[in-house]
Amino acid sequence: MINRELCAIMLSMGLLLLISISVSQDSEPLDQKVISPENAVLESITFGPQTVSGETLWRLVIASDAVSANLAKVETTLMNASIALSETGIDGPDAKEVLSRLVLADPSVIDCITIDPTGTVREVEPSSFESIKGVNLKSQEHINNTINTRLYSGFHLIKAVEGVYAIDSEMPVFDHNGTFIGTVSFMFNSSQFFESILAPFQPDGNSKIWVSKADDATILYDTDPSQILLNESSPVYQNYPELLVLSDRMSIERTGYGTYEFLDQSHGETIKKGCYWTTIPNQGTQMRLVLTLELQP
Repeated sequence: MINRELCAIMLSMGLLLLISISVSQDSEPLDQKVISPENAVLESITFGPQTVSGETLWRLVIASDAVSANLAKVETTLMNASIALSETGIDGPDAKEVLSRLVLADPSVIDCITIDPTGTVREVEPSSFESIKGVNLKSQEHINNTINTRLYSGFHLIKAVEGVYAIDSEMPVFDHNGTFIGTVSFMFNSSQFFESILAPFQPDGNSKIWVSKADDATILYDTDPSQILLNESSPVYQNYPELLVLSDRMSIERTGYGTYEFLDQSHGETIKKGCYWTTIPNQGTQMRLVLTLELQP
């Protein structure tokens, strides 16, 4: 499904161009002004929908669709596992076989587990995580909510008992009588997951597409690994007020664009950047997909 919010931006961009052409044709000629070299630099970094190519924005649209399609695939696979567990139960050899197949669904998978209604881990695959069997996870909000509501959780960024930051998704499991018997989870490495999806859509040069958590700007994926899991409170960002203001906007605006300054590692100096962002559909952790463009070398 094409990202409607970004398409609306692109349509607006076309409308702005049509309006500007119409106005320029119908208006009286304006007095020409000499632009100083300083003003010329400012003109060169003006940023908005009307100054960015449609191909550039379209790259973000199709990247967003690819992310949504892959998350939907995970959800469907998790639902199929839940249906299988309704027949096998959530523990025992047959349940472990269901989890073994689930682990193969994506290379980014860390582990898959079943949890009973008390929040206790009953089975886990792969077996290298067998040590978490019997651990109670009800203190994790999204797991507790799934147990209480009997509803699918969506995707949540968590600090897992396995000792890693990851994205986890919980699907309720019901037996053939419709009785709730627990949940099945699919936990994956967010950086690895998004990297494999976004690689074909990455622009050339120092521009890039990355993913962040909306509320605190935690970076879930970046082409620069040193940025992953940093957030708006990280010391490295505190000397860049434009970036912090933009981060606040991104936390509440589902789509948008803006500019900021930040230290560019390849140049070793602070440069001007522009970005567009959109929202990855998800009923769990709100995530933004961001396209960053270098505006000033």
